[in-house]
Amino acid sequence: MGLPNILVVDPDEGFGTMLQEGLSSSGYYTVKWVDNGMDAVKAIRTEHFDLAIIDISITDMSAYKLVLGMRHFKKDIRIMLIPFFGEELADKLKGLNPDGTLSKPFFVGDLPDVIDQALGRPPGSRVSAAPPPPPEPEPEPPTKKESSTKTTTTPPAHETLTSALTTATTTTTTTKIIAVPKETIRYLRSNEKEVLRILDDLNREVRAEAILLIAGLELISQAGMLSRDHCQGLTQLVAQSSQAAAEAAKFLGEPEGRFQQSLHEGSEYRLYSLSLGEGILLSLALSSNVPLGMIRHQCRQAAEHLSQFIIS
Repeated sequence: MGLPNILVVDPDEGFGTMLQEGLSSSGYYTVKWVDNGMDAVKAIRTEHFDLAIIDISITDMSAYKLVLGMRHFKKDIRIMLIPFFGEELADKLKGLNPDGTLSKPFFVGDLPDVIDQALGRPPGSRVSAAPPPPPEPEPEPPTKKESSTKTTTTPPAHETLTSALTTATTTTTTTKIIAVPKETIRYLRSNEKEVLRILDDLNREVRAEAILLIAGLELISQAGMLSRDHCQGLTQLVAQSSQAAAEAAKFLGEPEGRFQQSLHEGSEYRLYSLSLGEGILLSLALSSNVPLGMIRHQCRQAAEHLSQFIIS
């Protein structure tokens, strides 16, 4: 039995890509994304889908008309609707008896259970297409020459992360950092409680090792698992690395050489940074299996909320 095939219909590229990558990377579904109703109807007519997830904000036709069209061509297709942010479905759409709703905001980790409910499957019944990992070899017993009390310890994930990032950015330590006006830093700090709430909301979506809001070389606020000391050290490296990226862009002929976003990828972790203004960065250190589309989408949303605290 193959994996359930899902069609995502969403006019927002960031959100649509996030859903597509998030569901596909789970290994439980195959997913296609389109950004308008007409392409959705064409897809339904030519391909098999078990579930269509439709954002009602599509503009080329009404969501109501799209659902009717889908059910005309494929009577057994299940439908999940995404209402407007923070709102419920209108009575007209409720009258279509959708198989589920996906209200914004939502936690990405809850998606498989919500999707399975819409598919009419019992919780926990989904099967991944990925083969099970091979069993780990059993350790050999110690020889007489080895001490039975000898032990080895694996450093915590945050220590491994910090060490890897330090190694990766040692070449940027002489980079001159953009100075952020003191009044901007003061205003950010005076609103630190609200800033921290935004970072915590972001962390609930992406589950990062660390989320940093940086102004120049100063750590304004943090969320995630790393201690304050580790975040202070990471702040220096992120600021230097981001400024080096801006200088490289300028060298390559980019107008003004302004840094916008950067991504450093390793085998276990990603470091993603987004510029919110001159010298102000939102930076995330997180597991490499988090879909990049989701990271970008969630960071852009957080950046919109944080912009009210940045003095231009």
